[in-house]
Amino acid sequence: MPNQGDGWAYTLAYLERAMETKVAAENLDSRSVHGAYLTLMQTLATRTGELHRAFAMRSGDPAFEPEPLTAQDVAGWKVKVRQEAEQTFALLQGNEKAQPLLARRAEIFALIDACAPPKGPGLKTRHHGDYHLGQVLIANNDFVIIDFEGEPSRPLAEARRKHSPLRDVAGMLRSFSYAKWSAYNTEKTGMAWPPDMAPLNVWEAAVREAFVTAYAEATRGSGLYASFDDVGGLLRLFELEKVLYELRYEINNRPAWVQVPVSGLLGLLGAEK
Repeated sequence: MPNQGDGWAYTLAYLERAMETKVAAENLDSRSVHGAYLTLMQTLATRTGELHRAFAMRSGDPAFEPEPLTAQDVAGWKVKVRQEAEQTFALLQGNEKAQPLLARRAEIFALIDACAPPKGPGLKTRHHGDYHLGQVLIANNDFVIIDFEGEPSRPLAEARRKHSPLRDVAGMLRSFSYAKWSAYNTEKTGMAWPPDMAPLNVWEAAVREAFVTAYAEATRGSGLYASFDDVGGLLRLFELEKVLYELRYEINNRPAWVQVPVSGLLGLLGAEK
């Protein structure tokens, strides 16, 4: 497939140029500064929604046939996220960068419990399962989605299990957060996190809004959910699931990167205030 590279490399190059030329200044309107990039991410969100609509089509193949989303499904997912939170906190003991999280353990579990289930009908389907900027190729201002094997540390049977496609949305939102931090992780700066993240925080907020808005429009009337507002609690639950997974991964594989999921989890706590 002819392409211009993956979304991760493109985004890092874009952010590094933006910071070098100071176009990401905090006092500038994010749409006027980042308009071309946000438009590209809206295209990505539309293709993501189209992928999920395709997974929701009835084909007669039991492995891909969509199934109704039930209250028991949501309750089971919340139990699983709580279990993974317990596993994560067990790994955090003694990690200096994780101390702000250890002090807010009770709040994190309360946030998991507070993720409201949808009131209307919805569907469980197959989904990508490890969706982030590195899994999409840019081709003529459009996207090709690749690598459908799921998260590397999870067994194949789990990757095949039907779930909410909002897990893919959560994965891409977390990828934007990783890109924000990684924009400073160059050979020149190493892993010295800057004290002022305001310019890139502006970018992240803008790209999140652009992606979610375009995805909601692309999946309107698909039957995946009654309305996008109705599944806000599910999306938050899956962001929590993803950032907890990231914490475990970084502790076990890249300890210097623990700062990234720690900041993401603290951000989710802050968003609830």
